Amino acid sequence: MEFWTACNGLTKIRPMPSSLADYYDTWIQDVIRVEELGFDGINSPEHHFMYDGFIPSPIQALCAAAAVTSKIRLATGAMLLTLYDPLEAAELATTADVLSNGRISLGLGMGYRPMEFDAFGTAKKTRGARLTEGMEIMKLATSQDSFSFEGKHYQYKDVSISPRPVQQPLDLWFCGGTTTIGARRAGTAGLGYWLANSPFDATENIVREYRQFGREAGWREDQLRTAVFKDIFIGETMEEAKAMAQQMMEFFYDEHILGYGYLVDENAQNLYNPSKEHHLYKRFVNSLTCGTVEMVIEELKRYQDIGVDVIMIQSTQQELIADKILPELR
Repeated sequence: MEFWTACNGLTKIRPMPSSLADYYDTWIQDVIRVEELGFDGINSPEHHFMYDGFIPSPIQALCAAAAVTSKIRLATGAMLLTLYDPLEAAELATTADVLSNGRISLGLGMGYRPMEFDAFGTAKKTRGARLTEGMEIMKLATSQDSFSFEGKHYQYKDVSISPRPVQQPLDLWFCGGTTTIGARRAGTAGLGYWLANSPFDATENIVREYRQFGREAGWREDQLRTAVFKDIFIGETMEEAKAMAQQMMEFFYDEHILGYGYLVDENAQNLYNPSKEHHLYKRFVNSLTCGTVEMVIEELKRYQDIGVDVIMIQSTQQELIADKILPELR
């Protein structure tokens, strides 16, 4: 199992203001630091038109990271493919792959914020199908000298991209939220599936569904890879760890979880401003991993036991995790 992490600096928390220049510089310095700590990958997300300067260009960020690192994988998580022409996205990604000598991993997502779809003039309602087609196009574009594609949303005839990537095809992951709909799409297409924050029982069920659909579509087990986001809070006691998680909920997550339609119900509908008593809000809170070092190790072993390939750790305690937790899981 590999351990990727998110670096600080690509978004700001309201109670902790900082300048735009400072937080990009902080991100680059953190990338250097987490490579030295021994993490396997770092993550660059994407959102647009945010008051906090949330990075809109993850590939550009990874190119900057490539210039100051030598071995860590450089991942988008998630690049919002539905806001791009797939060929444009493939060109951006292959350029970054060349600059990094083959270290790019693309977590590709549908997006969920209406303001982003409206501003770019693209339909939110077709995002799932367009993400699946777009990922197939990126796979073809980065593994063949030329290709043609005839889909419902995209059509190309005898096209090729340059430069050619070091990895052929690129390392692609379907970032599909927390529903079985995304898992089925990814499994059927034979794409790696990257889950958003979910409690263990929900994750286990989604992983099972993903693999079942992948096998039924004829894909080998080694082609069916899973990754999960995990927010981790470590304290001397469970109470201390939970207090840290509660502070993060109040300072950051409540705004993004409740106000921007992050939560998705069983019918794949985004929820705006749900009550904190809503079961999906409570599920997100329960997805946060809180505890002592020993408790966190035991929790992450559960994901290892069900065959998860990558844990994408979101935490401000990376030194502690690298020193005390990662050696127990490798």
